[in-house]
Amino acid sequence: MKKEYYIGLDVHKRQTTYTVKDWDGVTVASGKTATVFSDINNEIGKYMQDGIVAVEACTNYYHLYRSMKDNNINVKVANVIQLRKVIGKNDRVDSARLADMLRLKTMPESFIPSVEIQGLRNLISLYHNMIEENVRVQNKILSYLDMNGIRIPVKTSFSKNWFLHFDEYLKKNGDITLKYMIESFKDHLSRINKLKLEMNCYIQKNFKQEYELLKSVPGIGDIISAYLVAEICPIERFENNKKLRRYAGVVPIREQSDKKIYATYLPKHASRRLLRYALVLSANCAIKSENRLKAYYQKKKKGSVHGKAIMCVSSSICDIVYKVLKTKQAYGLSCST
Repeated sequence: MKKEYYIGLDVHKRQTTYTVKDWDGVTVASGKTATVFSDINNEIGKYMQDGIVAVEACTNYYHLYRSMKDNNINVKVANVIQLRKVIGKNDRVDSARLADMLRLKTMPESFIPSVEIQGLRNLISLYHNMIEENVRVQNKILSYLDMNGIRIPVKTSFSKNWFLHFDEYLKKNGDITLKYMIESFKDHLSRINKLKLEMNCYIQKNFKQEYELLKSVPGIGDIISAYLVAEICPIERFENNKKLRRYAGVVPIREQSDKKIYATYLPKHASRRLLRYALVLSANCAIKSENRLKAYYQKKKKGSVHGKAIMCVSSSICDIVYKVLKTKQAYGLSCST
């Protein structure tokens, strides 16, 4: 009879600590090795083939997870947020504890994206970082203009008309610093546009149906749709729309003690930052047109502030997104706000 082993991996950037336990909880192997699959396999490969491996969903877990799956190793990924609730916020999750949680079947598991979803997430993350960098460059240019008392007689900065006036200014004044700042900005913008084309090709190849369905929702265009596909799909991992809203952080969570509410907050976990960003952005876009979402926003804004009203609209869009993806029908055919 084969003996089953439970292996916990405490994964860090360069080094991984491992603990191997048997059914009775006895440690049969432990140590440290490089965070490279081949090195880990050399150390404890014989146990991994007959056991279950647990890793925490940290920054650099994914390449190990994929390597193990490719080698037919039974690997599970611990959900970091749920783990903190089980063991305490400040307690360390070490390899021995992961092995024990596997053995006792108490380890909360995390959703693991497919290779295609992870590929889209990587593209979206890169695009988002480039957009943020683009905003920083714009602010530096505007700051330089203010510092030097330069006025471009066009209301909308960085518009086509603004650049025409700007080029005229450079011809007359020959500001070398400003010239190179603008050239850098244009080069960066060109790279962003190329990346957008790559993203569109990728999503059309792998997620065309979901992508097109989401674009039927008010406030959701090409880019926001791509964000949502990357962060939500497959929709089947969410039991209902309430679970998706809570996951996205667009509804307040109230904690109670003795029937008293003592805390209200919106979760802002880093892994869901882009999802919440996309939903809030779509809400701000949706209320610019005449539709039910705009009417809902105006109703919620009475006696409140813009931010709270927008979060209400974001929550409604989240519900619509869930139904559109679940029913595989465009907004208007099966959904209402």
